[in-house]
Amino acid sequence: MWTVLFAVLAALGMLGSPLHAQSGSGQLTTVINGTDTTTVAVLDSSAGEWLGVQDMLAALRMPGIVNDTTGKIEFLTGRYLIRLTDGNPFVVVTERSTNASSVYQMHRPALRRGGRFFAPAHEFLPLFGRLWGGTIDIAADGRLLTFASTAKPGFDITGVDVERRVNGYLLTLHASRKLDDVETWLKPDGWLFVTVANATADSATLQRFKPTGAIKRLLVFPSPTSVQLTFQVSTDVEQAETAPDPASNNLLISLRTRSELSPKELTARKNAENRKNLERERDRWKLDVIVIDAGHGGKDPGAIGVSGVREKDVTLAVALQLGKLIEQGMKGVKVVYTRKTDTFVELYRRTQIANEAGGKLFISLHCNSLDRKPSRPNGFEIYLLRPGRTEDAVSIAARENSVIQFEEGYQDRYKKLTEEEFIIVTMAQSAYVKYSEEFAALAARAMARQLNIRNSGVKQAGFYVLVGASMPNVLVEMGYLSNRKEERVLKSAAGQKKIAQALFNGVREYKAAYEKALRSAPPHK
Repeated sequence: MWTVLFAVLAALGMLGSPLHAQSGSGQLTTVINGTDTTTVAVLDSSAGEWLGVQDMLAALRMPGIVNDTTGKIEFLTGRYLIRLTDGNPFVVVTERSTNASSVYQMHRPALRRGGRFFAPAHEFLPLFGRLWGGTIDIAADGRLLTFASTAKPGFDITGVDVERRVNGYLLTLHASRKLDDVETWLKPDGWLFVTVANATADSATLQRFKPTGAIKRLLVFPSPTSVQLTFQVSTDVEQAETAPDPASNNLLISLRTRSELSPKELTARKNAENRKNLERERDRWKLDVIVIDAGHGGKDPGAIGVSGVREKDVTLAVALQLGKLIEQGMKGVKVVYTRKTDTFVELYRRTQIANEAGGKLFISLHCNSLDRKPSRPNGFEIYLLRPGRTEDAVSIAARENSVIQFEEGYQDRYKKLTEEEFIIVTMAQSAYVKYSEEFAALAARAMARQLNIRNSGVKQAGFYVLVGASMPNVLVEMGYLSNRKEERVLKSAAGQKKIAQALFNGVREYKAAYEKALRSAPPHK
């Protein structure tokens, strides 16, 4: 499955106590290894709290460089280089010995105020602590920030040896401590993946590994949260089993080759492995999470109807009813809402929520409108993410995208979404176009059958709210609030229930067709 660079920092563990800063700004006293030091500035806002990055670095005596031109700050923590960008939620971490980089996304961006950089405390500190090599805690009263370094070996994995055995090969990973969280996966095409969570590896030493026997190559992929050793092995290798060495901290990986298996054993093992891989892939793709996005909300009312009906109220009512129908009528399907109350959610955050939840279908609900009220245009429309091909589609997308003006720092966040960038974005989502189109067609037919609203068809436009969704996705304009007749349908409880039921029928038909194709087709690559 094509994925966006979305890594969930929750896996690192969140800090337990909240940060209580004064409204606007404040400061924390820092203690490093039991010694009082300086203070760290705190920037408070309605979205949460940020800690002064430069103050933290000064307290830890770490060098930091600010690039005013690019709006970035970068600093070193031992063997890692960390880079933050103003207004950007991504943290770039580079291992200095190999120059290999990893990208992590926080839920909130780093900020720069008055030339000073600030990072969201409860998302950045766990990652920073992992890279720094210690623990970081905030006192219950929110006034004390404690850093404690932990003495530990330079690397958890320091080398690898290969031995030829009667029934295959034995890989020994030399470790300076017990490695508890290890995952091993042998692919039929000759690649063995060994992933060790919360561990580091001496990449420079491992990359000097010399191929021997069935082991053709070793690649090392370090990251702040794990390390993956990828071995290219002979296709003669049929089985890999991992176990700790009882006499040391080392990890033992037994490789059994085809020549050591009987034909009957080989066939049975191959069939079992193929079934396991097929089921794993099908489980990965099955339609088990549906994300419903109620457009607008909070300080953003959306379109206003002839009689004053607000788009945000209609979309929320239909979203909640649609979700309830799915929860009651589709066993095993989880419903995730981008909002369940009258709250404002930034456009970029909506697809983040969908991706973090492992969504398999994203439905964004909206209502259409014209500036002139009342007006005659009517009908529901379902949109796919593509640059608009008609003047009407471009106009509708422009109106929906204008919501970004309610977001703090929107100029920097969306300034790169030019028409050319939209083409790149839609190409990146090409893996989902087929299923997006299939759902849009089924949903349009279901709505046309059940609603007294004209079917205006499936169209294309560049809606920001669909950007970044790693799943089939559509935007539904349920009707025109500027049309007096359709507004009556959209604002009424009966009309909202019918729209939700029609969309539910479309979802149910789509799920049946999708999973039928999934059962009959080979797994996705």
